[in-house]
Amino acid sequence: MGLFDRIAEAERDNLPFAIVTVTGAEGTVPRREGRMAVFADGSAAGTVGGGVVEAEAKAKAMECLASGCGMPITVRNGGKGCVSLFIDVPVPDRSVIIVGRGHVGSAIGEMMRHIGWHVSMLEKGIGPEALLSERVTSSTAIVIAGAADSSLVPAALSSPAFYVGLLASRSLRLPPDPRLYFPIGLDIGERTPEEIALSVSAEILAAFNGRSGRNGRGWDSRLVAVRGAGDLATGVIVRLFRAGYSVIALESASPTTIRRTVSLSEAVYDGEAEVEGVRGMLAHDDAQVRRILDSGAVPVIVDPDLRMLSSFRPRILVDAIIAKRNLGTRKDMAPLVIALGPGFEAGVDCDAVIETKRGHTLGSVIRSGRAEENTGVPGSIAGYASERVIHSPSSGIFRGVRHIGDIVSKGDLIACVGETEVRATIDGMLRGLLHDGLAVSPGFKIADIDPRGEAADFRTISDKARAIAGGVLEVCSSFLNRSGK
Repeated sequence: MGLFDRIAEAERDNLPFAIVTVTGAEGTVPRREGRMAVFADGSAAGTVGGGVVEAEAKAKAMECLASGCGMPITVRNGGKGCVSLFIDVPVPDRSVIIVGRGHVGSAIGEMMRHIGWHVSMLEKGIGPEALLSERVTSSTAIVIAGAADSSLVPAALSSPAFYVGLLASRSLRLPPDPRLYFPIGLDIGERTPEEIALSVSAEILAAFNGRSGRNGRGWDSRLVAVRGAGDLATGVIVRLFRAGYSVIALESASPTTIRRTVSLSEAVYDGEAEVEGVRGMLAHDDAQVRRILDSGAVPVIVDPDLRMLSSFRPRILVDAIIAKRNLGTRKDMAPLVIALGPGFEAGVDCDAVIETKRGHTLGSVIRSGRAEENTGVPGSIAGYASERVIHSPSSGIFRGVRHIGDIVSKGDLIACVGETEVRATIDGMLRGLLHDGLAVSPGFKIADIDPRGEAADFRTISDKARAIAGGVLEVCSSFLNRSGK
């Protein structure tokens, strides 16, 4: 079998190989041109001259196959001359590694080959080392076709693979990752191995192309974008999520939330956050947003300029920044636009405003006009209002000394701004504290103390957030009912 026939056979079977090409020669050498293919089993086709030159070239090619990287080399032909060679290790444009040669795994492999992907089939029961010894690139999908090999998921996620899919029961607890597809495959009502293969192959192709794989009757039709993911915005997000809406949270690059234990904005710093069972996951691009929505979580993306609106065209936009002024939200940004608190006029800036001031009208829907103006005085808790909220005394980098949930006494050191100490203003529970490392200016809100002490709750959504979220849900449901969806 000739050189090119052997290469075609290797490509068809997805077998790795290296190509050695003569690029130059000096003095007396066996050949001044030539090409040789070297395969992982040690065999070769073609020639670059034979003898010591070919032997050394073959040995170097085997090293390149092991590393997956090509290189130029120079080989001396005794004392007579030298040959310059280049060793290339072709990497498939698109490949899939399937762990498990059962009926389903084999069917997936056949389907992926049929649509032009390179397929590697591995036996079940292998270890992480065997999986990672395969050539994995950012154009590689990994399919683990069985719960028995679910322990391979962390290793698969440590690789550059763009897709990691697991065929197993939903009851498994797995590490969150936008590249992890579990349960695997698009929902087409599949039953047979061939139907499952069709479902999984379509999902892999959609992921590779950055598409959702949906037809507009899934999360697309009930998609809400929420500006902000602080504590009040998170109350809205959780309420909508539980009511069956899909939500994207749009945040700033450095959120300044102080009630961080009940805010999905923490995902910007930590990669993920969970509030009352609703998980937020940091997304970096459109494809990751789609994957997180498909997984049943809330994507949190840094997008203060609302770029996501043109990419996803949500039916509903909620401005939940609570900036007490409009930071650019317009009524024409979505079919339904809702805004929280002062700074907006219903019918002009948005379709509806939700009252955010504590009192009898908290959470009420305003269809025309404005919410009550900001007084600058926090709501009273146990007789304390402005005393319970602490502002920065100077400019500098914030650093917390105590932690959210700590019980503190008036005068206790709770934080520092640069070299300036910040002390508790009242007795109570430290319910909110700014994220470490943020630069603040004088008067910036940095902490919140609840005078109820041990009776305070810093782990669940506040009554205020729930009331506001109820108003948002009312407007959203009314809108979808009127539109017939």
